[in-house]
Formats: sequence, C-alpha cells, structure tokens
Amino acid sequence: MLISIVIPTYRRADMLSGLLDALAPQMMAEVEALVIDNDPAGSAADTAARYGWLRYVHEPRPGVVHARNRGVAEARGGHVLFIDDDEVPSPGWLAAFAALARAGTTACFGRITPRFVAPPPPGLERMLAGLFSREIDADTGADITASWAYLGTGNAMFDRAVCFPDPEPFDLRFNQSGGEDIWMIRGLMARGVRLIWNREGLVDEIVPPGRMTLDYVRARKFAHGQQRVIFNHRGGGLAGWARALPWMGIGLVQAAGFGALALGLSAIGSPRALEARARADAGRGKLMWRAAARTLYGN
Repeated sequence: MLISIVIPTYRRADMLSGLLDALAPQMMAEVEALVIDNDPAGSAADTAARYGWLRYVHEPRPGVVHARNRGVAEARGGHVLFIDDDEVPSPGWLAAFAALARAGTTACFGRITPRFVAPPPPGLERMLAGLFSREIDADTGADITASWAYLGTGNAMFDRAVCFPDPEPFDLRFNQSGGEDIWMIRGLMARGVRLIWNREGLVDEIVPPGRMTLDYVRARKFAHGQQRVIFNHRGGGLAGWARALPWMGIGLVQAAGFGALALGLSAIGSPRALEARARADAGRGKLMWRAAARTLYGN
C-alpha cells in the first residue's frame, strides 16, 4: 500500500460527501482511504457507507488529537496523507501526492485556497483569506522548511515510518485547542526532516458563515499567539524562558499598537478596525499563553 488517506470528520456530513465525491474518481489500487469519525454518536457512518471503497473507523474519544492518532494507527500505507472534512481535492490532487510518495518524499504539503460560502464581512476579507489559505511561491519539490510555522497536517503527506515512529505522534495537550500539527511538524524539523512543497496538490477549503465572524477570527488569532510562545518555551527552564520572553515582548507591542490602531480606526468608522482588533488579540495570546484557549475544534 503506497498511501493511506486519513480523513478526520466531526458532524459535517455534507462537507464530507463533497470531499468523497471529488476523491472517488481519483482513487487508485495502491491507495486506501479512511474516514475517522470523531463524533461519539458515529454520525458519519451512513455517509461513509455510500462509498464502497472507503474504510470507516469510529473514534469516539473527542478531540482532534485522538482523531489524527487513530488515523495513523489504522493506516496501512507507507505514507499517510491527511485531508480534512472541509477540504475538497482538485482533479489530479491524489496523483500529485502519489508521485512524491513514489519518489520517497518524507514530508510534503499542498496548496489550500479558501472557498467562502458567503461573501466575507467588510474589513475581514484579507485576514480570512490568510487564515484559510496556504500559498507559497515555489515549485513542486522545493524545500519549504523555513515556512514550518505556516504549515499544518491538512492537505499534507508524511512517510509513516520516518515521521510517525511513536504510536501516538500528536500531543494530547493540543486536543481541543489545535496546534498539534505545528508541534509535530516542528519536531520533524528538529530531527532534520526536510519539508517539501507540492504545488499541484491543491484543495479548496470550505469556509462556512460561522467561521467568518469577528469572534471566530479573534479566537483563532489569540490561539495562534499562544501557540507561538508555547512552541518556543518547549522544555521549560532558563533556555525555554529565554526563547519565550522575546515573543512575549512582541506580543506586548502588538497588543498595545494594534489595540490603539483599532480604537482610532473605529473612531473614523473604518472597517479595517476589525482586522486591527484581531491582530491585537494575537498579541494578547502571546502574553496570556498560559491561559486556557477557547475550544476551536469542531466549530
């Protein structure tokens, strides 16, 4: 088995169907596809049953880390290719990843473009586009290790033996808040694994109205700020604080600067005030990195 496609899902039957309909004509004999249903009620079972080539796995323990770890444990392929239930693969998507798997690529990442269900609110367009896209100006096969902080496991493929030697490669500390993928990727980079770009491996990410609100964007930016400091504080001790404190300083500047900018833009009625408020929250996250993050998984 060359590739195991792992599809974590949580109560999004319509999106899951759209993904599977787009994937069906691309399937090949040396590839398997697994749906990891993370709903304790097993709500994806009926949807999965309509696709005879699909393997259904029920992981009732809630949380994105449980879902991803179960997918790795169930995979039989030499490479594990993650695609989330709100992503739709473009024609040729699987062939592009299969070519890199045959070439022995250890870790590679494809493009993501947002597909907004409704027009984004004025003032949030640019920030929403950044949150739900992955675009790097490089050709397939290029080394993008320097961009590790902007990657993730959605639309990404990993050599199972090299990248996942442990039975549970994703850290449970990030089970509800997210960030488990960046933590894992940083570990790969620390072990010398090169991260490779797959320009032809394109998916659209479906963005529903519930993810286009200021509250959601602010929560995401706050969590991203927290994660940046958490990742740098890894290991703790004086060395950990030496890495974390500069980022906390950056957070202070961001929180104060963008907070003041948001007030000024609000006073003149500019829609750009929304983006400034969200950027201030990214700074607050860097300062309040020990606080409990809002649960984003499943929203």
